[in-house]
Amino acid sequence: MMRNIYKYGILGISLMILNSCIDTLDTRPTTSFDDETVWGSKATVEGFINSTYDAVINSGYAGSGSSISWEARTPNGVLCSQVGEGIDNVATELGLSTGNDWGVNRFGLLRKVNMIITNVQNSSTLNETEKIELKAHGNLMRGMIFFDQARKMGRFVPVKEVFTVENPEAVNIPMTEDVSESYKLIIEDLQIAANDLPIENASGLPTRWAAGVLLSRAALQAYAYTGDASYLDVAITAANDVISNSGVELSNSNGLFNETDLYNPEILWGYYREKENTYVSSFEELMRTYPNVSTDNVINSQSPVALKQANGQTFEGWAIYFPTQDLVDQFLVTDEETGKAMPWYETSQYKNNVTVLDPSSITEAGQVDAYKQVNGDARRIPTPQDLKQLNKSYPTFTRYHQLNKGADRDLSELMYSGRDRRFYTAIVYDKCSWIGETVELNLGGNLSAGVRDKEDGGWYNTTTGYYWRKGNIENPTPRAYHNCQVALHFNIVRLGEAYMNLAEAYLLKHDVPNAVKALNMTRTIHGGLSESTAATEEEAWTDYIRERNCELTNEGGDIYYSYLRWGKYGGYANHGRDAGDIIYDLDRPVYKMSISRDRSKLLVGQMTLNNSAQRKFTEKRYLLPINQSFLNTREAYGLDHVQNKGW
Repeated sequence: MMRNIYKYGILGISLMILNSCIDTLDTRPTTSFDDETVWGSKATVEGFINSTYDAVINSGYAGSGSSISWEARTPNGVLCSQVGEGIDNVATELGLSTGNDWGVNRFGLLRKVNMIITNVQNSSTLNETEKIELKAHGNLMRGMIFFDQARKMGRFVPVKEVFTVENPEAVNIPMTEDVSESYKLIIEDLQIAANDLPIENASGLPTRWAAGVLLSRAALQAYAYTGDASYLDVAITAANDVISNSGVELSNSNGLFNETDLYNPEILWGYYREKENTYVSSFEELMRTYPNVSTDNVINSQSPVALKQANGQTFEGWAIYFPTQDLVDQFLVTDEETGKAMPWYETSQYKNNVTVLDPSSITEAGQVDAYKQVNGDARRIPTPQDLKQLNKSYPTFTRYHQLNKGADRDLSELMYSGRDRRFYTAIVYDKCSWIGETVELNLGGNLSAGVRDKEDGGWYNTTTGYYWRKGNIENPTPRAYHNCQVALHFNIVRLGEAYMNLAEAYLLKHDVPNAVKALNMTRTIHGGLSESTAATEEEAWTDYIRERNCELTNEGGDIYYSYLRWGKYGGYANHGRDAGDIIYDLDRPVYKMSISRDRSKLLVGQMTLNNSAQRKFTEKRYLLPINQSFLNTREAYGLDHVQNKGW
């Protein structure tokens, strides 16, 4: 009996009906079948639905770059390359203009989705129960398309009918008048899906529980952009329904984000790819997170730990995306004396073994550590670049620490031991194991910033002192290179998010006890940490923002859109600023880690390479621009064509 899993690798519609399941393996277009065939049975309708999901998912929810590129626009990540790719210019706003297209024209996809809704409803062969379930898939997909457009641009053309070539004038639909109208339509569609989808489905297809989490997600965004408090009740009701009635519980699995636990029940909806049709080069989350380092590089760098280089060069990716020290700081450490969870630099084990020095005393290249590679190239902490292209509104260096003499652990062991469990599934750090290799990220280390020709990294190797682990494959066979075939999945919806959305909604209702209760579920079960004891709104917001960063980093861009919400709320959600003010954490430089060769000193400093410290957020970025060419076409046809404010 085949496992009931829907995988996206070979897509299309199959009209072969099996006793136990349907394979969607035929790549022929749906137009090769007449309406009676396609819409004549539940099995063939499901085939059409399944093939349409792939396009919807890849238009903002999973797929290449949908996680990693958006994370690079938050304090959690960077895009930085010295060999062509540069930096992410959305984070600096230099790459934003009305020429950008954020998906305003999805009419072809909407036509398919509306065909599902309309043709299922009008079917004379489907029974009423089948109609309700199948139509709900169409509502979910339409709600998802509209939601992705709204969270980016605010307004969209609300196509809810199937138009024909013979009747083009019917497409003279005005865009939604404002964000409020946009979210009204989104919530309507998602509520239908959350009520009518089945409670069980194949691992690659959504259930009412997956729709419920998406509904709670959209409701929070709706509240942030409209101020309509009724959306908070929608978010709470939807999240509680999933938590109380799905029968799914949080687990402490380490394989939710790689190939070792793909079908954990906590993954309410996953995007699954078959090995036969998926290559490392197919996804930015893989190709652009694995470094490219050779044995010759390691020898020249004088690293004491050689790479095994099994089956050829172990790491032969094109890494340009890296996590930051800002993200690493979010993952708390358990104090060995008290059992409490706290920042790594505040634990008793750290303070008892480390002396905190003045970071402003570092003014010259190589002041912390320096040496020369075999070829004579200098490698230093800080590098000359670390003292250039600074954002002078912020400290150049924030931490300068030295290990005490006689300490029985080095700085890396003191920093990275006893962390929140999610740290180890998200980050590749100094002295950890990755793809069978022992990783060195200190000065001169085998995967360090300076291991190749460029002292500050960026030749497809780290620029921050870390690599991403979350979202890539733990054991690519035979190695991490472009042509390696891999089976993988991305999480579209997880149970953990339901608790996060619930906590945020309760905070907005000023219900601190229930908010802390919700965030403590993921904090204790996923993080393995002691409970938050936050008693005030300020404390609860601090713990909640930290918790969401740890729980949902590098998952579908969640953290970017969360920061937009938090900026809209203002107050404790945005460093005490007014609602709708500049978002502090999107308008500042991010930081990197440098560790000395003997791991006795560390320096945390601004990430300055390629002028990347000049991150910027202005109020107009709460909504991205609508593509001007699209608006010009509408104007030519006498349709509304208003651009978003500030663009």
